[in-house]
Amino acid sequence: MSIYTTPLSQLTAADLQELVTDKAVENVRLEFKSAIPCKDELLKKLSSFANTFGGFLLIGAKADGKDGRIQGLPGVYPESGYKQKVVQWCFDGASPPLVVDVSDPISAPAANGKVCYVIFVAESDIAPHFLNGRKGVWVRTDEFSVRFEAQLANDNELKHLLDRRRIVREHRLRLIERARKRFNTYINKKRTNAGGPRTKVGPLLEFSVIPRFPSRQLCEQELLEGYIKSHMMDWRQQIFPDFTRRSILWQHESVIVLDAAAGVTSIVEVNVWGSLYYGVELETPYRRELEGIHPYELVGYILLFIQHSGRILQAMGYSGPLLIDFSLCSILGVPWLRPSYGGAFAGPNSELDDEIALSLPTTSEALIQRPDGIAIDIVRRVFFSVNWPALIASAQDAQNLICKGYDFNLWHMPTNLKM
Repeated sequence: MSIYTTPLSQLTAADLQELVTDKAVENVRLEFKSAIPCKDELLKKLSSFANTFGGFLLIGAKADGKDGRIQGLPGVYPESGYKQKVVQWCFDGASPPLVVDVSDPISAPAANGKVCYVIFVAESDIAPHFLNGRKGVWVRTDEFSVRFEAQLANDNELKHLLDRRRIVREHRLRLIERARKRFNTYINKKRTNAGGPRTKVGPLLEFSVIPRFPSRQLCEQELLEGYIKSHMMDWRQQIFPDFTRRSILWQHESVIVLDAAAGVTSIVEVNVWGSLYYGVELETPYRRELEGIHPYELVGYILLFIQHSGRILQAMGYSGPLLIDFSLCSILGVPWLRPSYGGAFAGPNSELDDEIALSLPTTSEALIQRPDGIAIDIVRRVFFSVNWPALIASAQDAQNLICKGYDFNLWHMPTNLKM
């Protein structure tokens, strides 16, 4: 049947009429609704598809109440903004959010001004999807009826779904760890080949942005180079990532730019799962005068990585929940530099911890719409962690710090920060 093979954007009234001609029957992957379901009913249906084998919900189709066989396509009155409404319901009403595809209104075959909608949800690798508000986990089953319907999952079904989600979470951790290992390998290799005595590695900033549930590849590997080259950013009167001085490196599932921040030991990795990793050895404009970490430099990098990752993920077509992993290592006893008109002088330092790490849940939309707000969330945690809370004592202090990060990057200040 065409509904199973034709993209929803290309479905026509003739494709839907084919279901009537073939006397289609509701099954584990197909259900008919004669009226537009309310929010709770719709989420129950769609989550049951996602938690089982995926499937299609056809709205505007009348079915026999006994065996679920389609009887006609009377349609429903079109509802303005229905597509966006369903997507928003699925994002807000389930945990983790449901990813669905909703057709545009399709004219009912009777041509009576009414329409049909088709909603598709794939089998989910990040199941179980719980409905918010203690409404449970739903699956498609015919255990209690001759027709397949949404039913609450039993213990065995729930265990199977949780195992499926655990596998995806472990995959996310492996992607991040592999990127970190590559950065450390590059640093060690660069230090070994530098000639002369091996110098100490300075403080390292590592920043990764990854789908919370990386269950599917977003693209083929050969497309990654194009994403890198078409989404460069102006940064400190150069480009970022800077791939002009050396070739882009291809590794398993990834493309990598070495020394991506020109003149600094650094790395940018983009892979097919939508995972982005940034690593940089922190340098400062004052290094010749005084060893340490400059707060404006750190904030500048955070702003850069947030904005760059948002552009790449948008280009890759990803929309959904994300996790930002941030770490600073080799910081024990390293002073933070207090800016002053005369240059800089040593400020506080981390007296006990050699590394700090934090995770921040966010979304792809937030990376685009409020990058400065995300940066503030991160820097507040950082400066509390490294014994310098006075730097972000108030909301205004935090905003001033973001402005200094813009200055470090040599970016024009926006009229209003995207908070």
